Amino acid sequence: MKQIILVAGATGNLGERITRALLAQGAEVRAIVRKGTDLQKKTHLEQLGAKVMEVDMSNVDEVAAACVGASCVVSAFAGLREVIIDAQKILLDAAVKAGVPRFIPSDYSLTLQSFLMANRNLDWGVVSYLSR
Repeated sequence: MKQIILVAGATGNLGERITRALLAQGAEVRAIVRKGTDLQKKTHLEQLGAKVMEVDMSNVDEVAAACVGASCVVSAFAGLREVIIDAQKILLDAAVKAGVPRFIPSDYSLTLQSFLMANRNLDWGVVSYLSR
């Protein structure tokens, strides 16, 4: 039986890469996207082999329903506080509510030694240090 992995943020660069890698390993991927997401982006994910589910990302119960049966939720969110903290907390609460045993958060770690470009989420002092 294939493991079901739910990916949030699959329409983004990192999320698509994660989705492709999981599919290549034989996982069943559920890609949750916000209601109103561009049809072309959803179609692209479906063509890769992911099952796309449109959800209201502010509704814990709706997100939890998409999480039911998943063995892991992967967050590939990118953004500032309203995404990394607020939206990701809803995603985590939904995963817990659905009984998902594993959750991989977004943006909790970064290898600074190999980071070659500015990132608004990094402390500007670190960016200045790295650009020397």
